[in-house]
Amino acid sequence: MPLSQAEMIKRAEKIMEYHKLPPLGAERLHINRGRQLTYELLKDIFGDPYLEVGKRFNGDWEMLFTQHGPEQVMQAIQLQQAVVQQTTADEQQRKVELGILKLAIQTTLQVKALLLDTAAENLNLKKPGDISTQGLIKRLERELGPGPTPPPGERPFTWQAVFEQQGTAGLKAWLDYELKLAEYQLSSSTLEEKPNKINFELRLLQHRVNYLKAALKHL
Repeated sequence: MPLSQAEMIKRAEKIMEYHKLPPLGAERLHINRGRQLTYELLKDIFGDPYLEVGKRFNGDWEMLFTQHGPEQVMQAIQLQQAVVQQTTADEQQRKVELGILKLAIQTTLQVKALLLDTAAENLNLKKPGDISTQGLIKRLERELGPGPTPPPGERPFTWQAVFEQQGTAGLKAWLDYELKLAEYQLSSSTLEEKPNKINFELRLLQHRVNYLKAALKHL
């Protein structure tokens, strides 16, 4: 039976309480509970997520997060937004559904920032030499993506390719480049936080800087 608008709004308001939590390791259990509530609501309203236009994932939103991570969830939310815009005829229903999808984006940004903060904390607990270069590359792939941000006009490449072609020195140089880029983005950002409203995009940038500083200590 489809959820009523009143039920959707009631459940969304409960999720919003979790958005008051800073994306830090100390809040991990509570934030993960907020994530679960968010993805349960998405399933109850929209069904299973889309992997691409017209193709659904063989599993629910929580499974998509567990197997493929927050980036894939973010793409699925954007695909669902397009579907709602194109197919939901009732204006009020469309507003409610788009509002919940916007809420889900905030939850996913919160989780991304939390994961990066936890990853930086884990790196800082290790001493230089505790993690092999290959082990660090695997962490970079998992926590930052497959490779560095390519300079304008260049094709993407991987952390593994950097190491194979340029060695540890090249890997260190690219991490330093990523750090300088993140620090510039942070210093020039117009993102700000308001009283009782955490900006998760801003926290994500801050945690990225902290993570890159921690990763460089291991080279």
